[in-house]
Amino acid sequence: MQAPADPAPSKKLGFEEARRMFAERGVQPGQPLPPLSLVDLDGKAVDLAQVAAGKPLVLITCSLTCNVARNQQKRVDDLRARLGDRAHVVMLYTIEAHPNGAVCPYTGSEWVPQANVEDQVLVGQPATMTERLALARRYATEIAKGTPVLVDPIGDPSWRALGEAPNLGLAVSAERVVLARTGWCDVVALEQALERR
Repeated sequence: MQAPADPAPSKKLGFEEARRMFAERGVQPGQPLPPLSLVDLDGKAVDLAQVAAGKPLVLITCSLTCNVARNQQKRVDDLRARLGDRAHVVMLYTIEAHPNGAVCPYTGSEWVPQANVEDQVLVGQPATMTERLALARRYATEIAKGTPVLVDPIGDPSWRALGEAPNLGLAVSAERVVLARTGWCDVVALEQALERR
């Protein structure tokens, strides 16, 4: 299957402009983390508070077709190693950012980055939970490689609750208060927020 050659979306933003826009959406530092509907890679409901086990949490949204998330994953894995047992780092698999043959949820038109062609991630937007879980498992196996991956159900309630942003990074205190929010994951800022706590 061949993808279009990186067509311009309806409103193409520069990286830093988009980062700022995504940072301003949804839950902000000082606010409580909203309730999130999540499942594990087998489709079983997961309570994020139990996953965090009373520790701080770094929560980062991702999808297989998000080239930024794929590129950031090594930094996220390194952060998880540095934090050790002081905090939990969790990937939250959400709506596909750049589905092949479908509209990008951030631009309103199809936008398949060239990196997706090169990385062979030309997949559509899942219509069923079975399809999303299959893509989340692929992300966990091929990209996350040890960093836990939880999944937002079809209908995207958690993605919507967090502000509809790709590769969003949140540092959350043990009391479930957001300490930092980065539009596109900035592991340095997230780690600094946890250290200041």
